[in-house]
Amino acid sequence: MGFLKFLGKAALGTAKVTGNVAWGTTKAATKVAVGTTSMVAKAVYDNRETIGKVAETAAVFTGKAALGTAKVAGKAVAAAVENPGKAAVVTAAAAATGGLAYAAAPAIGALASAAGLGVSGGTLSGAAATSAGLAALGGGSLASGGLGMAGGSALIVGAGALGGGAVADALTPDESKTTKS
Repeated sequence: MGFLKFLGKAALGTAKVTGNVAWGTTKAATKVAVGTTSMVAKAVYDNRETIGKVAETAAVFTGKAALGTAKVAGKAVAAAVENPGKAAVVTAAAAATGGLAYAAAPAIGALASAAGLGVSGGTLSGAAATSAGLAALGGGSLASGGLGMAGGSALIVGAGALGGGAVADALTPDESKTTKS
């Protein structure tokens, strides 16, 4: 009976210690959560005017970009109706060069990093150089307010597609202006 009594007391003691540790951990986690929430709320409150101005500016730019996109899309549709052959060639060239640029984006990012673009430009190699270069082309990391690697890749793809479309447009004759015999 003595050994069973000892085991019972040991189990009870272990349960008490475990309960105390859990209670202490809960109290500490609650204090950290409250402190973090308080700090975030204070930062938002302290910067509320700047945040409002940034949101307002972003809304204005978004509206202007949407309007500009609608105008360009309207002109593109009109041009495609007038000259469908040329529209197909330009679209195909833009898609092809955009795709090639997407495939080349990591190499371009690594070259940008090696050329000194970015925080640690010229000191990285491999995947780290690729990531750093693409983030630099994207205006910086997401944490610093830039568009990160996705922004850099989008910039490269957009430039590739734009370049390919412009070259195809320049080299493709305009059928609507040619005289038919």
